[in-house]
Amino acid sequence: MYMNERDEICIKRMKEEINFIENSLKDIDKDIFLNNEIYQHAITMSFIVIGENANHLSEKFIKKHKEIEWDSIISVRNIASHGYWQLNMEQIWKAVEEDIPKLKTFFDEL
Repeated sequence: MYMNERDEICIKRMKEEINFIENSLKDIDKDIFLNNEIYQHAITMSFIVIGENANHLSEKFIKKHKEIEWDSIISVRNIASHGYWQLNMEQIWKAVEEDIPKLKTFFDEL
């Protein structure tokens, strides 16, 4: 498996954000999240960091791991960074429940 030093750093940062998301929302349900701007902002910032680091992964790494929707991860980052008002917190919650565990599993298996 190919992974250069920059890829390793980016993956480490993404894993840290995944851990932050999991720890922050450990005892939080959807209703609390959707009604709490602090959680929304914190988790959105984690999505920005994950997307920014995904955007810096090598092309070779991304091509090797097409099972991950890197473009979608980067797109969420772009929307969160440049058009925050366009974010749908229901979709963010769905990503927390569905996409973050998949990404975590992928990284754990690397």
